[in-house]
Amino acid sequence: MASPKPFACSVIALLFAAHLVSAQLSANFYDKSCPNALSTIRTAGCDGSVLLDDTPTFTGEKTAAPNNNSLRGFDVIDNIKAQVEGICPQVVSCADILAVAARDSVFALGGPTWVVQLGRRDSTTASLDTANNDIPAPTLDLGDLTKSFSNKGLSATDMIALSGAHTIGQARCVNFRNRIYSETNIGTSLATSLKSNCPNTTGDNNISPLDASTPYTFDNFYYKNLLNKKGVLHSDQQLFNGGSADSQTTTYSSNMATFFTDFSAAIVKMGNIDPLTGSSGQIRKNCRKGLVVVALHDVEQRRFQLPARRLHPTSSARCSLVVMVVVVLAVAGGSSAQLSPSFYSYSCPGVFDAVKCGMQSAIANEKRIGASIVRLFFHDCFVQGCDASLLLDDTASFTGEKMANPNNGSVRGFEVIDAIKSAVETICPGVVSCADILAIAARDSVAILGGPSWDVKVGRRDSRTASLSGANNNIPPPTSGLANLTSLFAAQGLSQKDMVALSGSHTIGQARCTNFRAHIYNETNIDSGFAMSRQSGCPRSSGSGDNNLAPLDLQTPTVFENNYYKNLVVKKGLLHSDQELFNGGATDALVQSYISSQSTFFADFVTGMIKMGDITPLTGSNGEIRKNCRRIN
Repeated sequence: MASPKPFACSVIALLFAAHLVSAQLSANFYDKSCPNALSTIRTAGCDGSVLLDDTPTFTGEKTAAPNNNSLRGFDVIDNIKAQVEGICPQVVSCADILAVAARDSVFALGGPTWVVQLGRRDSTTASLDTANNDIPAPTLDLGDLTKSFSNKGLSATDMIALSGAHTIGQARCVNFRNRIYSETNIGTSLATSLKSNCPNTTGDNNISPLDASTPYTFDNFYYKNLLNKKGVLHSDQQLFNGGSADSQTTTYSSNMATFFTDFSAAIVKMGNIDPLTGSSGQIRKNCRKGLVVVALHDVEQRRFQLPARRLHPTSSARCSLVVMVVVVLAVAGGSSAQLSPSFYSYSCPGVFDAVKCGMQSAIANEKRIGASIVRLFFHDCFVQGCDASLLLDDTASFTGEKMANPNNGSVRGFEVIDAIKSAVETICPGVVSCADILAIAARDSVAILGGPSWDVKVGRRDSRTASLSGANNNIPPPTSGLANLTSLFAAQGLSQKDMVALSGSHTIGQARCTNFRAHIYNETNIDSGFAMSRQSGCPRSSGSGDNNLAPLDLQTPTVFENNYYKNLVVKKGLLHSDQELFNGGATDALVQSYISSQSTFFADFVTGMIKMGDITPLTGSNGEIRKNCRRIN
C-alpha cells in the first residue's frame, strides 16, 4: 500500500490568497500565524460540531438519523489535524481544515476550484435535534428542498448546483428503496439494476453509485442522468420532474462550465453559514472532543456527499473520505462507518508491512496457516461483526466463541495473530486493533498464496464481548443446503453472489473428517472414485478419525486459484455445502463462470471480502484497542 504522506503534505502545504468575506473570514487568515495551513468543509454552522464524539456527558451529532452509519471520513480529518498541529499547534481550527479539504477533494476528482475563506473557530457544542430536523432527507420534494436550503440563506439556484455533488459518491439502499420499488418517474433499467443490490426488505446498508456513469469523476453527468429519469434518490429526480428546477437542470446538463461556476459560488456561500469567529468557540486540539453541550444551529448536512479525484494514483480513497465528511452528506456511507485504508497513515504507518512480514513468515513455516487465517476472519465477522470477538479466550467469568460448535477443535492460527500483534505493539503501542490485524492478515494470506490483493479498510476497534450463541447460530455449517447458505449470508448483508465467491476460499485449506463423513458415505452427488479416496482417511464410524484432515481442493490445496469450482462440476466438492453450489440449482451458472474466468472469480471474491469486512465494525469510541488479543483490557 502506497504511503499517503504525499497527499497529506500537499494538503497541508496549500496556501489560500485574499478575499474578505463574512464575519472576519479571509483567505489569508493564517498567512502569518500558520502559513502552511489546510482546511476542509462544513457542518453545524460551519463550526466543526459534526466532528465531536459522544461522551457520557455530551451528545453530539454523529448519531443523528441523517448521520448515523452514513457519514464517514472522520479519520482523514484527524490525520490532517495531527499534521497541522505538528507545525502550528492550536492555530488552525477543525472547521477550516474541513473547509479546505472539501475544495481540494472536488478539484482532485476533476471539478472546479475556488478560494476558501478561513478564520472559523470550532464550536464547543453540538445539536442532535438540529441535525435530525434541518438536514434535508432524500425523500423530500422540490418545495421542501427549496425551503430547507432557503432557511440557511441558500437560493434555489444554490440548491440545484450543490445537488450536483451527487455526480460522485454513493447512497445506501435504505435511502432509495422506496423510489426504485414504488415510484414511476424512474428509468426501468436503472430501477432493475438497483434492485439487484437493494432487496425489498433487506440490505439497508448496501450501496450504489449516485452517478452510475462516472461515479469517481466530478462532472455534469448527474444532471444528464436526471433528464433520463436516472436519479437514484427521490430528492435527486425532483430537480427534473416537470417543476421550476427543470430549466436549470437542463442548462447544467449541456454546459458543465456553468455548473462549475454556480457550484463554486454556492459552496462559498455555504461555507459562510454562521461561522464562529473572534473569541467565539475554540481551536480544538482534537477534532472529536469539545467542551460543553448546548443546542446550536446546524447547516444543510444531508443531501451531499463528495468523494474525490486523484492527486496521484493512490489518493482517490483518501480524497473520497474527505469530501464525504466535508460536504457532510448523509445519504451515503454504509455499515463501514469510519473505516478507511488510510486510517493508520500517521498513527502507525508501518502496520501493513508488519502484518505482511508476519504472514510471510507464518506461511513459509506452514502453508496451511494462510487458509486458517482467512477462516478466522470469516468466523469472526459472522458473529457481532468484524470485532475480534473470536480471538477472546474463555475465563472463569467470561465465555467466548472458541468453544462454539463451528469453532471447537477447528479454528486455528491464534498464535500467528498473537505474534503479529506483539510486533505491531512494538512499533505502535496501543494503536492498532486486533480486528484490523486479522483483516489485513486475511488479505495477505490470500495474496501470498497466489490470489488477489485489495486495499483493506481499517479503523475497527475490538469488542469487549463475545457471543457463543451467535457463533453457533450464524456460522454456516458444512451440512447446509443452498437455501440455508444463501439465508445465512443474506443475514450478514451478503448476496448469493458474494456467498459463491467467498466459498472459493476453499481452494486452499483442509477439512476434518467429521465435517465431510456424511457426504462421502451417504450422498450420491459425489464422484465415486473421489469418495473412495476420501474414505481411506475417514472411517465410517463417528468418533473414529474425526480429526483426520483432507484438502478441500485436492489438486492445488496451497494455491489460491479457481480449481475449487472445477472440482465442483465433476462432483468432487469435499463438503456437502461445497457441492450445493453446483447441484442443479441457482448458483450453477456462477460456478461455471468462475471456471472459465479466474479473473472474474478474483474480482468478485475481493468485492465479497470487502463487504464482509464492513459488517458492523466497532469504530470511534466504541470497543477498545486490546493490548492482548486474547483478553479484554
